[in-house]
Amino acid sequence: MVPVCTVLLVAGGGTVGWAATQQVGAPPAPTSAAAGSGEAKGDPLPSTTASSAHSPAGSSAPSPDVEPMAASRPTEVRLPDIGVHSRLQGLGLDAAGRLEVPEGEHYDEAGWYTGSPTPGETGPSVLLGHVTGSGHDPSIFFDLGATEVGDRIEVDRRDGSTAVFTVTRVRQYPKDDFPRAAVYGATSDPELRVITCGGTYDEAARRHLSNVVVYAELVD
Repeated sequence: MVPVCTVLLVAGGGTVGWAATQQVGAPPAPTSAAAGSGEAKGDPLPSTTASSAHSPAGSSAPSPDVEPMAASRPTEVRLPDIGVHSRLQGLGLDAAGRLEVPEGEHYDEAGWYTGSPTPGETGPSVLLGHVTGSGHDPSIFFDLGATEVGDRIEVDRRDGSTAVFTVTRVRQYPKDDFPRAAVYGATSDPELRVITCGGTYDEAARRHLSNVVVYAELVD
């Protein structure tokens, strides 16, 4: 099988599942793409330290009218503006301490990192998915870079509730300069991070050189 985009690996690694000659077209880049200069650096691996340290760079303005929700495992996610509707699988860390990615029959579904808060709880809940499939087709988050500020993200939860978020920022960061603290750092309000691969495709390395990160805050 062709290597696939693993999204978040030690030292910013990751591969993508199609050769340049087989691309269906490059995934869209954020119109507000930023290299992450001036923000905290580090490899993009989630860790207890990264997800518990306060990081103003990763925080949005407080939302005093929206109360945090109690913990409840997420089951589905919808990004209506880019046509995404997916079940959510739980993803932990593998034996090497790397974030797991969707595989097998769940390859083209999105996942929730179980080491992050459940969507709606205080803190940054992390969702991720592949940008392309092993069959050289677009995967669940191929169009994530086309997300815009103000777009809506809905996450259904096991308790029957839906956490509704509004996109506040869309950024693209080089994998070797990923602002881990800004993305995973603790926030004072319920927030969401949606992550996939993006940017230039390096044929020799067989991977995208960047990650696309969508930041959102709870509004309902």
